[in-house]
Amino acid sequence: MRRIILLFCVCFGAMSAMAGNADSTKVKKESPSLNLYGFARSEMYVNSRENYEAKGGIISLYPKPIELDDYGFDKNAKVNAAFLAITSRVGLKYTYKLDDLSLGAHIEGDFCGTSTYIDIFRLRHAYAFVNYKRHSVLVGQSWHPYYDGVFPNVLTLNGGTPTGIINRSPQVKYDYAIMPELRLTAAFVTEGIKGIRPEALIGISGSKDGWRYGVMGEYRYLNVEHTFASEKGTTVRPIPLHSFSGTAYTEYKKDKWLFNARVMGGQNLSHLVILGGYGLASEDVENLTAEYSNINQLATYACASYGSKWKVNLFAGYLKNFGTDKACTTFYGTGTNVADVIKTAASVEFNYKGLNVALECEYSNAAYAHWDSASLVEDYRVGNVRGVLRVAYSFAHTWNIK
Repeated sequence: MRRIILLFCVCFGAMSAMAGNADSTKVKKESPSLNLYGFARSEMYVNSRENYEAKGGIISLYPKPIELDDYGFDKNAKVNAAFLAITSRVGLKYTYKLDDLSLGAHIEGDFCGTSTYIDIFRLRHAYAFVNYKRHSVLVGQSWHPYYDGVFPNVLTLNGGTPTGIINRSPQVKYDYAIMPELRLTAAFVTEGIKGIRPEALIGISGSKDGWRYGVMGEYRYLNVEHTFASEKGTTVRPIPLHSFSGTAYTEYKKDKWLFNARVMGGQNLSHLVILGGYGLASEDVENLTAEYSNINQLATYACASYGSKWKVNLFAGYLKNFGTDKACTTFYGTGTNVADVIKTAASVEFNYKGLNVALECEYSNAAYAHWDSASLVEDYRVGNVRGVLRVAYSFAHTWNIK
């Protein structure tokens, strides 16, 4: 807790120093601005099989396993479809610039709702920021620092998951420009509403001649609420679980070409909507102690695009579950019985003055398995073909406030 409080003090102290330094200089230029942006978007999708998904099926993760009914038919082997406009979005960004100082706020939302209810307004981004010369501080909810603005170009909102990552969380992030083309990042991120599940991240990134690249590492602390049951009754005690992960990424933009790729490995990556979690390795009811073991994963993808008015996109991703460090009896997380996932997609887009019409075909394949000691043994594979038609119109306007 001391480290957490110290990190907050350092970040807010940096913000105060930036503002103080700027106020002490002679005013050269003052330029407030307000940017309103968003889009109205409708998506129709068709799946050849039932999938694990979210937001009414807009976010598709991986195909469901084989489940036979009393007559021997697979209950998940059926076509399903939907036509939704809940991804429509609006955002507002205010920026105040004074010499080398830039500060403001950003708020954005859509109509994807919660995990249970859709068609209601959902907060996506809400943060304040301060930039001064080489320093930058962000406080609030935004993309997980692992993103760093590098996304695969896929039509659906799944971001290539579970081979990619999806996460927006409350955070304090500090960036320092070591030189114009090299940047150091340190961040403190939390997960969940009740209680703090802290993550500490540090990384370095750069850019040159159309290329962007970066590496970042994360430490995550989690208190697992473990229930002990004995003749005396039951009690719930927090059991600490430590996990580590890292990512490396690159992106290239030039003319009509776009290419990006990412590789990420680590433990218990379920907070990034990557399959995995942790398992119970041992329990001592008499002494009220227990031990949990993280599931180890590797996720990677590559994406390439070409075009402007007409654009073609190709995507390929792979996720591997490497098991746990210790044999476990019970598992907690998402897709803990999936050994690996393969995902590919191809799409074509038409763009004209804010109008976007796009068609995508995505194929995902999951290997279901059973646990044997600390590793997974594959039982069978199952696949899904997904077609998506998207029509959207985007808008943006900036007002310079005098």
